[in-house]
Amino acid sequence: MIGRVIAVTQALVIGLVSLAGALFLAYSVAFRFADSPTPVAERTVPFTIPSGATTADVARSLREAGLIRSDVLFQLLVERRGLEGQLRQGTFLIRSDMSLDEIVRTLSVSTVVDQTVTFPEGWRLEEMAERLAEQTNVDDAEFLRLARSGAPEFAGSFDFLASLPDGQSLEGYLFPDTYNVDATTTPSNLIRRMLQRFGEIVNDRTRAAAAAVGLSVHELLVLASIIEREAVLDEERPLIAGVFHNRLTRGIPLQADPTVQYVVGRTETGGRWWKPDITNEDLRTPSPYNTYVTTGLPPGPIAAPGRMSIEAAANPEATTHLFFVARGDGSHAFSETLEEHTRNIQRYLR
Repeated sequence: MIGRVIAVTQALVIGLVSLAGALFLAYSVAFRFADSPTPVAERTVPFTIPSGATTADVARSLREAGLIRSDVLFQLLVERRGLEGQLRQGTFLIRSDMSLDEIVRTLSVSTVVDQTVTFPEGWRLEEMAERLAEQTNVDDAEFLRLARSGAPEFAGSFDFLASLPDGQSLEGYLFPDTYNVDATTTPSNLIRRMLQRFGEIVNDRTRAAAAAVGLSVHELLVLASIIEREAVLDEERPLIAGVFHNRLTRGIPLQADPTVQYVVGRTETGGRWWKPDITNEDLRTPSPYNTYVTTGLPPGPIAAPGRMSIEAAANPEATTHLFFVARGDGSHAFSETLEEHTRNIQRYLR
């Protein structure tokens, strides 16, 4: 009899332990899928809920856009919050680093966005101002004035501007992303939102990584801006960063064409930025930004880098390469010696 009681008790304990384990596993899986798909979002995505869309439709669209991990958990959370049929129609700004709870809250209570403006990675201040003029009623001239000379107005609100040299513009610090714009948007508050977004990307972890390779926040951004204009393939960004770090360490000029393009500015023929065909005369243009005639980093960024280029600059790939040349298909041929680099030039550029 006693043996039977013990056996029953053991079976009950084992069952309870198994149930607890299963519940814990289910909770862990649910928690993981309820978390955001990425720790830091590269960009903000305009997400539209059309008329007549069901919760299942919204969930599927969010997952396909890479904004959530699980359709089912989204639908369960909407139901649990009593929001079935109450998700608002219209366009919202969503980031992939938002939790499931934050997304549900955004789609149910946030103000619908009437208009957005997107600044791509690798643009200079003038291009941003031109887009504002083309697509919004925001004063582009005032935006450009503040971006060029109004840094002291924002320095007290953003600690990362502490390393900004005197007289330096906000070139590179206005993070390229999608922002909502309405009748109340002013150049000043738009710039503040762009700086706030920059601070979310260049966080303590990124700053610590940059410091570990000898870069201040400003120097990090300068290098990242050059990487942004040089790289086409994301997987090559850390390697390009490694090449530039090697050249900086050895005192070799970076010789980066985008810095020359930045100095040349808008071309007279065609009125375009980033002159595609750099001449030998262009390479000799005297400027502290021209890395063919000066050694080290330029005094400031040449464009607005995205998160991947910033991360690459802070975490360069260990390499012995000192040179690279574009192959013409978006990739680059890397080399350790000048002789090998010369052969690559002859092969891919002639």
